[in-house]
Amino acid sequence: MTARRKPSAEERDAIIIPLRPRTEPRWWDDDRARHLRDRPEYCPHCGGSIIGDGGIAVEYWEAENRIYHCWCRDCGWAGDIIRVERMIGHEPEH
Repeated sequence: MTARRKPSAEERDAIIIPLRPRTEPRWWDDDRARHLRDRPEYCPHCGGSIIGDGGIAVEYWEAENRIYHCWCRDCGWAGDIIRVERMIGHEPEH
């Protein structure tokens, strides 16, 4: 029995593992689609884009609330954005 030889760095880099396309749905597909649809696109402070290189929007959950922690590259604002179904507020007297 011969010992296996350790592949060189060039040989390791040349190895291509083919990935077969997935046809069956994954358990997280619905959550991923909802995240991409509902995530904030613009900074509430300056109006700059927070999608792609413009910042970040990370979703997390607290009870039944979906919260997006966002950061804007343009103005440096960071904070949480929570979508609400209904808001009751007051209007100050003029």
